[in-house]
Amino acid sequence: MKPLKIYFKVLKVGNGKFLKTKDEVSNLIVEAINRNPSKPAHQLREITLEEFRSNPTAQQVLQTSSRFFIDHVTDIEVVVTFLPEEKVLQEQFYTQWRYVQISAPYRLVQYLDENKVVVYSEKTKVLHTIKLEKDITVVVNED
Repeated sequence: MKPLKIYFKVLKVGNGKFLKTKDEVSNLIVEAINRNPSKPAHQLREITLEEFRSNPTAQQVLQTSSRFFIDHVTDIEVVVTFLPEEKVLQEQFYTQWRYVQISAPYRLVQYLDENKVVVYSEKTKVLHTIKLEKDITVVVNED
């Protein structure tokens, strides 16, 4: 029996105010708002979504992971809320985002328990033990 090909889906979520932080995704949204300050919130959302889909720098940020080699990103969603009653500019915009990272394929070697799997990476040619946290889903590649 040959090993099962699997990949991982990693849900990434976040939120933030209208200011630069160490969170790269938040910074991309802040930059989009800065380039289009007079646009309403729904248009800022559309501009940001388009940038996330088409801008190579944004794609690189979205595909960054410390745990996996990321193949592509799906299900990108951004919400920009404008709060005009706030006096301070950083408080006037509140942003939320979510997206799903799809890892490069791996070969399942063994389930250690309900929270850990051992996989073989074709890319690195090394065995890896992966702790399955609540943001990670294992998906069987049916190809």
